[in-house]
Amino acid sequence: MRIFVLGEEFPFPMNTGARIRNFALLSRLAKNHEMRFLAYGEENSEAFRFCDEAGLNPIAVPSQVPPKSGPGFYLRLLVNLFSGLPYVVTSHYSGVYRDRFRAELAKWPADLLAAAWTPYAAYFNDVPRMKTLITSHNIEADIWNRYYQTEESFHKKWYAGIQAAKMERFEKTAFGRADAVTAVSEADAEAVKRSGSRAAVKVIDNGVDLAYFTNEHPPQIKANRLVFTGSMDWRPNQDAAEFFVNDIFPRLRRTRPELEAVFVGRQPPEHILRLGEIPGITITGTVDDIRPYIREAAVYIVPLRVGGGSRLKILEALALEKAIVSTSVGAESLAVTHQKDILLADTPEEFAAAVESLLDNGQLAAQLGAAGREMVVRRYGWDRLAEDLDKFLVELVEAK
Repeated sequence: MRIFVLGEEFPFPMNTGARIRNFALLSRLAKNHEMRFLAYGEENSEAFRFCDEAGLNPIAVPSQVPPKSGPGFYLRLLVNLFSGLPYVVTSHYSGVYRDRFRAELAKWPADLLAAAWTPYAAYFNDVPRMKTLITSHNIEADIWNRYYQTEESFHKKWYAGIQAAKMERFEKTAFGRADAVTAVSEADAEAVKRSGSRAAVKVIDNGVDLAYFTNEHPPQIKANRLVFTGSMDWRPNQDAAEFFVNDIFPRLRRTRPELEAVFVGRQPPEHILRLGEIPGITITGTVDDIRPYIREAAVYIVPLRVGGGSRLKILEALALEKAIVSTSVGAESLAVTHQKDILLADTPEEFAAAVESLLDNGQLAAQLGAAGREMVVRRYGWDRLAEDLDKFLVELVEAK
């Protein structure tokens, strides 16, 4: 098949969940099909070369998505109030990208158009009718609704409510026009169906590179260290860090003054960096390799209150045989079982107690870690997931 993919960026370095998922699946599809990958970026970049070597045949649009900081960002948020589309769509849509897409598609007619993220389905309106696929990493409206539910600031809560309503309308329209949608969980798949879409919906779980995330040698665990990994430029991860530092960590430090928590992830904004001024809290920023941080943790924490889809971060930690404490939101849609391969806790009191139980009981922590590794090996390897996706896409294109 000829598959033309529209995405925000080239998936390199692979330090976000979306980049990891996109590259893991698309690079495997490229072994069997012809690919084009259009994204914002530069042709002379390392990311471009990385995708080219993987057979994705990248096409760079020499522009970029506007930054999420500075006076211009807040002006764009204000202007968006007068648009019927959510900000995440208007900020990613540009005439330069649209025109390059049209020109490339005219030269290379595709069998399938694929949006690598739901907002990029907006470009489907710019071409003649053909088979289309939306890759839904999350139900974006759900994320905005959770912001609305958890936000304490009146103005931010008001804005989140507006964006949630806009996103619901956009997703309903986009899913309704698409021929197919892939979701990362059964819950997300059901949400697509409830939107009224007649698209073929297929669940393709998030996965993990089982050869990369493995313990070749017994790790040197630091008995008083907790670790969280995740892109710190993503608002759900920022909320998780603040929730843990402000509401959970003080409870733990009352009886364990030596305890430390390390938050590992790219591009933390200033308000997250300031958390590192609190004794016992470390904000690393971008790192080359997250595995050493996970391996040395006594407990891996996932204090997420906002989000959707499923968490690659949990799969990576499970693959490294880590004992994990997560909120229900953090672990939703994954085939994990409380007290078998993970501990689930939602209130600050419950979360702190679960962490302490693992710090006090090394045998329990080891048992959870071993069971977690066994589970991800059985269910979440990328090779098997890519085979399922390949079969689904072939059937989609061949159907009348």
